[in-house]
Amino acid sequence: MECYYPARMNDAALPASDTASPQGQRPAPGISLRGLAKTFAAQTAVQDVSAEIAAGELTVLLGPSGCGKSTLLRMIAGFEAPTAGEIYLAEAPIAALPPSRRDIAMVFQSYALFPHLTVAENITFGLSVRRTGKAETADRLDRVARLMGLETLLQRKPAQLSGGQQQRVALARAVISERPVCLMDEPLSNLDAKLRAEMRVEIRALQRRLGLTMVYVTHDQVEAMTMADRIVLMNAGRVEQAGTPEQIYAEPATTFAARFIGSPPMNLVPAEALGLPGAAVAGLRPEDIHIAAEGVPARIVSAEYLGADLLVTLAIGAAQVILRQPARTGLPAGPEVRLAWVPDALRLFDATTGHAIGRSPAV
Repeated sequence: MECYYPARMNDAALPASDTASPQGQRPAPGISLRGLAKTFAAQTAVQDVSAEIAAGELTVLLGPSGCGKSTLLRMIAGFEAPTAGEIYLAEAPIAALPPSRRDIAMVFQSYALFPHLTVAENITFGLSVRRTGKAETADRLDRVARLMGLETLLQRKPAQLSGGQQQRVALARAVISERPVCLMDEPLSNLDAKLRAEMRVEIRALQRRLGLTMVYVTHDQVEAMTMADRIVLMNAGRVEQAGTPEQIYAEPATTFAARFIGSPPMNLVPAEALGLPGAAVAGLRPEDIHIAAEGVPARIVSAEYLGADLLVTLAIGAAQVILRQPARTGLPAGPEVRLAWVPDALRLFDATTGHAIGRSPAV
Protein backbone atom coordinates (compact mmCIF):
# COMPACT_ATOMS: atom_id res chain seq x y z
CA MET A 1 0.00 0.00 0.00
CA GLU A 2 1.42 3.37 -0.96
CA CYS A 3 1.61 6.15 1.56
CA TYR A 4 0.57 9.73 0.95
CA TYR A 5 1.86 12.82 2.66
CA PRO A 6 -0.33 15.58 4.11
CA ALA A 7 2.56 18.02 3.59
CA ARG A 8 1.70 17.92 -0.11
CA MET A 9 -1.52 19.76 0.70
CA ASN A 10 0.35 22.50 2.58
CA ASP A 11 0.32 25.65 0.43
CA ALA A 12 3.82 26.63 1.52
CA ALA A 13 5.19 23.25 0.43
CA LEU A 14 3.82 23.40 -3.12
CA PRO A 15 5.13 25.29 -6.14
CA ALA A 16 3.00 28.18 -7.35
CA SER A 17 1.62 26.17 -10.27
CA ASP A 18 0.18 23.60 -7.87
CA THR A 19 -1.33 26.08 -5.44
CA ALA A 20 -3.30 27.97 -8.06
CA SER A 21 -7.01 27.29 -8.52
CA PRO A 22 -7.91 25.07 -11.49
CA GLN A 23 -8.50 26.97 -14.70
CA GLY A 24 -12.14 27.98 -15.02
CA GLN A 25 -12.87 27.99 -11.27
CA ARG A 26 -15.53 30.64 -10.71
CA PRO A 27 -15.90 32.85 -7.63
CA ALA A 28 -17.74 30.94 -4.92
CA PRO A 29 -21.25 32.16 -4.04
CA GLY A 30 -22.89 32.27 -0.64
CA ILE A 31 -25.90 30.16 0.33
CA SER A 32 -28.94 31.35 2.28
CA LEU A 33 -31.35 28.95 3.97
CA ARG A 34 -34.63 30.58 4.91
CA GLY A 35 -37.35 28.85 6.89
CA LEU A 36 -36.49 25.38 5.58
CA ALA A 37 -38.59 22.43 6.71
CA LYS A 38 -38.82 18.81 5.66
CA THR A 39 -41.45 16.30 6.72
CA PHE A 40 -41.44 12.59 5.85
CA ALA A 41 -44.94 11.14 6.33
CA ALA A 42 -45.71 12.10 9.94
CA GLN A 43 -42.10 12.72 10.96
CA THR A 44 -40.50 16.18 10.83
CA ALA A 45 -36.79 15.93 10.06
CA VAL A 46 -36.02 19.65 9.64
CA GLN A 47 -38.09 22.52 10.98
CA ASP A 48 -37.77 26.26 10.41
CA VAL A 49 -34.03 26.31 9.65
CA SER A 50 -32.56 29.63 8.61
CA ALA A 51 -28.81 30.07 8.20
CA GLU A 52 -26.26 32.00 6.17
CA ILE A 53 -23.35 30.14 4.55
CA ALA A 54 -20.74 32.71 3.62
CA ALA A 55 -19.07 32.69 0.20
CA GLY A 56 -15.68 30.99 0.19
CA GLU A 57 -15.97 29.63 3.73
CA LEU A 58 -16.21 26.14 5.19
CA THR A 59 -19.43 25.76 7.17
CA VAL A 60 -19.99 22.62 9.23
CA LEU A 61 -23.46 21.25 9.95
CA LEU A 62 -22.85 19.55 13.31
CA GLY A 63 -25.10 17.51 15.55
CA PRO A 64 -26.01 14.04 16.82
CA SER A 65 -27.46 11.31 14.63
CA GLY A 66 -31.04 12.08 13.63
CA CYS A 67 -30.77 15.85 14.15
CA GLY A 68 -31.55 16.62 10.48
CA LYS A 69 -28.12 17.73 9.24
CA SER A 70 -27.87 15.23 6.36
CA THR A 71 -31.45 15.94 5.31
CA LEU A 72 -30.59 19.64 5.26
CA LEU A 73 -27.53 18.94 3.09
CA ARG A 74 -29.60 16.83 0.69
CA MET A 75 -32.06 19.71 0.32
CA ILE A 76 -29.20 22.06 -0.59
CA ALA A 77 -27.99 19.47 -3.14
CA GLY A 78 -31.47 19.00 -4.60
CA PHE A 79 -31.90 15.33 -3.62
CA GLU A 80 -34.76 16.24 -1.28
CA ALA A 81 -37.44 18.85 -1.94
CA PRO A 82 -38.23 21.16 1.01
CA THR A 83 -41.68 20.91 2.52
CA ALA A 84 -41.41 24.64 3.21
CA GLY A 85 -38.86 27.40 2.88
CA GLU A 86 -36.36 28.50 0.24
CA ILE A 87 -32.69 28.04 -0.65
CA TYR A 88 -30.76 30.85 -2.31
CA LEU A 89 -27.46 30.45 -4.14
CA ALA A 90 -25.87 33.86 -4.81
CA GLU A 91 -29.31 35.36 -4.03
CA ALA A 92 -31.03 33.24 -6.71
CA PRO A 93 -33.72 30.77 -5.52
CA ILE A 94 -32.78 27.17 -6.33
CA ALA A 95 -35.18 24.99 -4.30
CA ALA A 96 -37.20 24.17 -7.42
CA LEU A 97 -34.15 23.34 -9.57
CA PRO A 98 -32.96 19.75 -10.19
CA PRO A 99 -29.50 18.84 -8.82
CA SER A 100 -27.91 19.07 -12.28
CA ARG A 101 -28.79 22.77 -12.53
CA ARG A 102 -27.55 23.86 -9.10
CA ASP A 103 -23.84 24.21 -9.92
CA ILE A 104 -22.96 22.18 -6.82
CA ALA A 105 -20.55 19.26 -6.37
CA MET A 106 -21.02 16.62 -3.68
CA VAL A 107 -18.78 14.10 -1.93
CA PHE A 108 -20.63 11.19 -0.35
CA GLN A 109 -19.86 9.20 2.78
CA SER A 110 -19.33 6.03 0.72
CA TYR A 111 -17.15 7.89 -1.88
CA ALA A 112 -19.41 6.30 -4.59
CA LEU A 113 -16.48 5.17 -6.73
CA PHE A 114 -17.13 2.78 -9.62
CA PRO A 115 -15.11 -0.38 -8.87
CA HIS A 116 -14.69 -1.36 -12.55
CA LEU A 117 -13.29 2.04 -13.60
CA THR A 118 -9.75 3.31 -13.13
CA VAL A 119 -8.95 6.30 -10.93
CA ALA A 120 -8.72 8.48 -14.04
CA GLU A 121 -12.09 7.24 -15.32
CA ASN A 122 -13.71 7.77 -11.92
CA ILE A 123 -12.39 11.33 -11.69
CA THR A 124 -13.55 12.26 -15.21
CA PHE A 125 -16.85 10.36 -15.15
CA GLY A 126 -18.95 13.51 -14.77
CA LEU A 127 -17.13 15.19 -17.63
CA SER A 128 -17.78 12.23 -19.91
CA VAL A 129 -21.48 12.32 -19.04
CA ARG A 130 -21.53 16.01 -19.97
CA ARG A 131 -19.60 15.18 -23.17
CA THR A 132 -16.69 17.44 -22.38
CA GLY A 133 -14.07 17.38 -25.16
CA LYS A 134 -11.15 14.95 -24.86
CA ALA A 135 -8.50 17.67 -24.85
CA GLU A 136 -10.21 19.67 -22.12
CA THR A 137 -10.86 16.51 -20.08
CA ALA A 138 -7.19 15.51 -20.32
CA ASP A 139 -6.07 19.01 -19.32
CA ARG A 140 -8.39 19.15 -16.31
CA LEU A 141 -7.39 15.64 -15.22
CA ASP A 142 -3.71 16.52 -15.37
CA ARG A 143 -4.16 19.63 -13.23
CA VAL A 144 -6.44 17.99 -10.66
CA ALA A 145 -4.27 14.86 -10.39
CA ARG A 146 -1.25 17.06 -9.60
CA LEU A 147 -3.27 19.12 -7.14
CA MET A 148 -4.44 16.01 -5.27
CA GLY A 149 -1.20 14.02 -5.54
CA LEU A 150 -2.79 11.26 -7.62
CA GLU A 151 -0.49 11.32 -10.67
CA THR A 152 0.94 7.82 -10.05
CA LEU A 153 -2.45 6.23 -9.23
CA LEU A 154 -4.51 7.13 -12.30
CA GLN A 155 -4.51 3.62 -13.81
CA ARG A 156 -5.38 1.80 -10.59
CA LYS A 157 -8.82 0.53 -9.61
CA PRO A 158 -10.48 1.64 -6.34
CA ALA A 159 -9.82 -1.77 -4.71
CA GLN A 160 -6.08 -1.12 -5.10
CA LEU A 161 -6.25 2.13 -3.09
CA SER A 162 -6.08 2.88 0.61
CA GLY A 163 -9.04 4.57 2.30
CA GLY A 164 -7.30 7.94 2.22
CA GLN A 165 -6.48 7.56 -1.47
CA GLN A 166 -10.10 6.66 -2.27
CA GLN A 167 -11.21 9.77 -0.41
CA ARG A 168 -8.84 11.90 -2.48
CA VAL A 169 -10.23 10.39 -5.70
CA ALA A 170 -13.74 11.36 -4.55
CA LEU A 171 -12.49 14.87 -3.82
CA ALA A 172 -10.75 15.05 -7.21
CA ARG A 173 -14.00 14.11 -8.95
CA ALA A 174 -15.71 17.02 -7.19
CA VAL A 175 -12.89 19.47 -7.93
CA ILE A 176 -12.61 18.59 -11.64
CA SER A 177 -16.21 19.71 -12.17
CA GLU A 178 -14.98 23.25 -11.38
CA ARG A 179 -18.14 24.00 -9.45
CA PRO A 180 -17.70 26.69 -6.81
CA VAL A 181 -19.81 24.95 -4.13
CA CYS A 182 -18.94 21.56 -2.61
CA LEU A 183 -21.11 19.57 -0.19
CA MET A 184 -19.59 16.80 1.94
CA ASP A 185 -21.68 14.28 3.87
CA GLU A 186 -19.68 12.58 6.69
CA PRO A 187 -16.76 12.05 4.27
CA LEU A 188 -14.28 10.74 6.86
CA SER A 189 -16.47 8.37 8.86
CA ASN A 190 -15.05 5.26 7.13
CA LEU A 191 -11.41 6.11 7.92
CA ASP A 192 -9.36 5.23 10.99
CA ALA A 193 -8.39 7.94 13.48
CA LYS A 194 -4.97 8.66 11.96
CA LEU A 195 -6.31 8.98 8.42
CA ARG A 196 -9.19 11.16 9.61
CA ALA A 197 -6.73 13.59 11.17
CA GLU A 198 -4.63 13.69 7.99
CA MET A 199 -7.63 14.11 5.70
CA ARG A 200 -8.99 16.96 7.84
CA VAL A 201 -5.80 18.88 7.05
CA GLU A 202 -6.00 18.03 3.33
CA ILE A 203 -9.67 18.96 2.90
CA ARG A 204 -9.26 22.25 4.75
CA ALA A 205 -6.15 23.14 2.72
CA LEU A 206 -7.95 22.27 -0.53
CA GLN A 207 -10.99 24.36 0.37
CA ARG A 208 -8.86 27.38 1.17
CA ARG A 209 -6.67 26.99 -1.90
CA LEU A 210 -9.62 26.80 -4.29
CA GLY A 211 -11.77 29.32 -2.42
CA LEU A 212 -14.72 26.91 -2.40
CA THR A 213 -17.92 27.47 -0.51
CA MET A 214 -18.03 24.17 1.38
CA VAL A 215 -20.81 22.72 3.52
CA TYR A 216 -19.57 19.78 5.56
CA VAL A 217 -21.79 17.43 7.60
CA THR A 218 -20.43 15.60 10.63
CA HIS A 219 -21.38 14.39 14.09
CA ASP A 220 -17.72 14.64 15.16
CA GLN A 221 -17.09 17.84 17.10
CA VAL A 222 -13.31 17.51 16.60
CA GLU A 223 -13.79 17.71 12.82
CA ALA A 224 -16.07 20.69 13.28
CA MET A 225 -13.81 22.59 15.67
CA THR A 226 -10.61 22.03 13.68
CA MET A 227 -11.98 22.65 10.17
CA ALA A 228 -14.85 25.12 10.27
CA ASP A 229 -14.97 28.84 9.68
CA ARG A 230 -18.49 28.62 11.05
CA ILE A 231 -20.50 25.89 12.77
CA VAL A 232 -24.26 25.41 12.56
CA LEU A 233 -25.10 23.19 15.53
CA MET A 234 -28.36 21.29 15.06
CA ASN A 235 -30.66 19.56 17.53
CA ALA A 236 -33.97 17.83 16.82
CA GLY A 237 -34.28 19.38 13.36
CA ARG A 238 -33.58 22.95 14.46
CA VAL A 239 -30.56 25.23 14.64
CA GLU A 240 -29.41 25.22 18.25
CA GLN A 241 -26.60 27.75 17.76
CA ALA A 242 -24.53 29.15 14.88
CA GLY A 243 -21.17 30.86 15.12
CA THR A 244 -17.43 30.41 14.90
CA PRO A 245 -15.91 27.44 16.75
CA GLU A 246 -14.51 29.88 19.30
CA GLN A 247 -17.89 31.52 19.87
CA ILE A 248 -19.77 28.27 20.36
CA TYR A 249 -17.10 26.87 22.70
CA ALA A 250 -16.69 30.01 24.81
CA GLU A 251 -20.31 31.20 24.74
CA PRO A 252 -22.69 28.23 24.43
CA ALA A 253 -26.23 29.52 23.91
CA THR A 254 -27.89 26.53 25.59
CA THR A 255 -27.10 23.60 27.86
CA PHE A 256 -27.31 21.33 24.78
CA ALA A 257 -24.52 23.30 23.09
CA ALA A 258 -22.52 23.29 26.32
CA ARG A 259 -22.79 19.50 26.59
CA PHE A 260 -22.20 18.74 22.90
CA ILE A 261 -19.11 20.89 22.35
CA GLY A 262 -15.95 20.08 24.29
CA SER A 263 -14.17 16.92 25.36
CA PRO A 264 -14.86 16.57 28.21
CA PRO A 265 -17.94 18.78 27.82
CA MET A 266 -18.76 21.78 29.98
CA ASN A 267 -19.60 20.90 33.58
CA LEU A 268 -23.26 21.69 34.31
CA VAL A 269 -24.34 21.72 37.97
CA PRO A 270 -27.04 23.46 40.03
CA ALA A 271 -25.86 27.01 40.71
CA GLU A 272 -26.46 26.57 44.43
CA ALA A 273 -23.83 23.78 44.50
CA LEU A 274 -21.26 26.49 43.76
CA GLY A 275 -22.64 28.83 46.40
CA LEU A 276 -24.63 30.93 43.94
CA PRO A 277 -28.25 32.02 44.52
CA GLY A 278 -31.11 31.42 42.13
CA ALA A 279 -32.66 28.41 40.40
CA ALA A 280 -30.13 28.31 37.58
CA VAL A 281 -27.66 25.85 36.07
CA ALA A 282 -23.98 26.80 36.31
CA GLY A 283 -21.55 25.85 33.56
CA LEU A 284 -17.74 25.64 33.76
CA ARG A 285 -15.23 24.26 31.27
CA PRO A 286 -12.89 21.66 32.85
CA GLU A 287 -9.80 23.75 32.07
CA ASP A 288 -11.30 26.81 33.84
CA ILE A 289 -11.50 25.10 37.26
CA HIS A 290 -8.53 24.82 39.59
CA ILE A 291 -7.72 23.61 43.07
CA ALA A 292 -7.13 26.63 45.33
CA ALA A 293 -6.44 27.57 48.92
CA GLU A 294 -9.92 29.06 49.20
CA GLY A 295 -13.12 28.32 47.36
CA VAL A 296 -15.96 25.80 47.11
CA PRO A 297 -15.39 22.62 49.18
CA ALA A 298 -15.05 19.48 47.05
CA ARG A 299 -13.82 15.91 47.28
CA ILE A 300 -11.58 14.12 44.76
CA VAL A 301 -13.37 11.03 43.39
CA SER A 302 -10.97 9.85 40.70
CA ALA A 303 -8.18 10.95 38.36
CA GLU A 304 -7.57 9.91 34.75
CA TYR A 305 -4.03 10.25 33.39
CA LEU A 306 -3.88 11.27 29.70
CA GLY A 307 -0.17 11.95 29.31
CA ALA A 308 0.04 15.74 29.15
CA ASP A 309 -3.26 16.23 31.02
CA LEU A 310 -4.96 14.90 34.10
CA LEU A 311 -8.77 14.74 34.25
CA VAL A 312 -9.92 14.89 37.86
CA THR A 313 -13.50 14.05 38.86
CA LEU A 314 -14.63 15.88 41.99
CA ALA A 315 -17.83 15.74 44.06
CA ILE A 316 -19.45 18.98 45.20
CA GLY A 317 -22.23 17.69 47.44
CA ALA A 318 -24.43 15.54 45.19
CA ALA A 319 -23.04 17.12 42.00
CA GLN A 320 -19.86 16.15 40.15
CA VAL A 321 -17.46 18.20 38.01
CA ILE A 322 -14.39 17.36 35.94
CA LEU A 323 -11.23 19.44 36.22
CA ARG A 324 -8.51 19.41 33.55
CA GLN A 325 -4.96 20.30 34.61
CA PRO A 326 -1.39 19.59 33.46
CA ALA A 327 -0.43 16.11 34.64
CA ARG A 328 2.86 17.39 36.05
CA THR A 329 0.96 19.62 38.50
CA GLY A 330 -0.05 16.63 40.62
CA LEU A 331 -2.78 16.43 43.26
CA PRO A 332 -3.01 17.15 47.00
CA ALA A 333 -2.37 14.23 49.35
CA GLY A 334 -5.91 14.10 50.71
CA PRO A 335 -9.28 13.92 48.95
CA GLU A 336 -10.68 17.13 50.47
CA VAL A 337 -9.93 20.23 48.40
CA ARG A 338 -11.34 23.62 47.49
CA LEU A 339 -12.19 24.76 43.98
CA ALA A 340 -12.08 28.15 42.28
CA TRP A 341 -12.49 29.15 38.65
CA VAL A 342 -11.12 31.58 36.09
CA PRO A 343 -12.72 35.05 36.27
CA ASP A 344 -15.72 35.38 33.92
CA ALA A 345 -15.52 31.68 32.99
CA LEU A 346 -18.74 30.57 34.67
CA ARG A 347 -21.90 30.61 32.55
CA LEU A 348 -25.46 30.56 33.87
CA PHE A 349 -28.38 28.85 32.13
CA ASP A 350 -32.11 28.91 32.82
CA ALA A 351 -32.94 25.70 34.65
CA THR A 352 -36.23 25.30 32.73
CA THR A 353 -35.43 26.35 29.16
CA GLY A 354 -31.69 25.62 29.13
CA HIS A 355 -30.97 29.00 27.50
CA ALA A 356 -27.95 31.05 28.56
CA ILE A 357 -28.82 33.89 30.93
CA GLY A 358 -25.44 35.41 31.83
CA ARG A 359 -22.23 34.99 33.75
CA SER A 360 -21.12 34.86 37.35
CA PRO A 361 -17.86 36.16 38.86
CA ALA A 362 -15.00 34.01 40.12
CA VAL A 363 -14.89 32.69 43.66
